[in-house]
Parts: sequence; C-alpha cells; structure tokens
Amino acid sequence: MELVVNGMADVAPRLNDVDLTEAGALELHALLLNQVVRMLFARVIHGDLWEYNILVAADGPVIIDLPQAVDAVGNNEAASMLKRDVENLAAYFWQYSPQILSRALESALGRPECTPLAGSRARGLAAVAWRLAATSS
Repeated sequence: MELVVNGMADVAPRLNDVDLTEAGALELHALLLNQVVRMLFARVIHGDLWEYNILVAADGPVIIDLPQAVDAVGNNEAASMLKRDVENLAAYFWQYSPQILSRALESALGRPECTPLAGSRARGLAAVAWRLAATSS
C-alpha cells in the first residue's frame, strides 16, 4: 500500500471533496470509465464504486476500497454490479455536466467478439466493456 497524494504532496482528496469544472468532470468521468473497462478486462468489478471510493491524485483518479470486488465472469450478479458502478459515476458527474447521463451502458455499439473472456456471461460483459470504452473516448 502506498500513500496517494495530490499535486502538492498532500493526501489526495476523495472525489466528493473536489470542485470540478464541466470540462474537468467530463475528462475525469472518461478516465474513470476507462479504468472500469480495464478492471473488467482483468475480470474485476468493483461493486461499490462511487465518489467516496475514488481519490483524485496528482496523476489521475485512483479507485480504492476493493475488498468487495467480484470476479466479472464467476459472479451471477456481476452485470448488475457493473451497471450500478457505472450508473453511480454518471449520477455523481451529472451535477457538473448533464450530458454525462447520455453515456449510459446502452449508448454505444458493443463489440463482444473482441474479448479475452469466454462464455455467454463473459460475452455480455465484454459488450458492456466495449460500450463503455466507446463512450469514454
């Protein structure tokens, strides 16, 4: 474990303690969706992702509090947990930019054929990952 710091070498604040501009919120939301996608391709879903479990470090957001994280393929509730994580992010960032709600899970074309995961549940989660990746770029 390491100390996560902001640009002034102080303890990094939680996301909910940071004032953002609309542009900053859009950028941070995109970065976090990218991290969610990267976690998903590592077969991990946070399961309790919201503004209190994200630190804003000097080099970008850091997702914390992972004890409840689940296997994206082996957990029957994985899809609903992923959806809740993404909806929690959208609900938080909406206060800065209402257009963020349009980046919901179903907003982009999925590409489930391009996945390192296997099986029908994995293909469904992979489709979600591709949708998230498309909306965060």
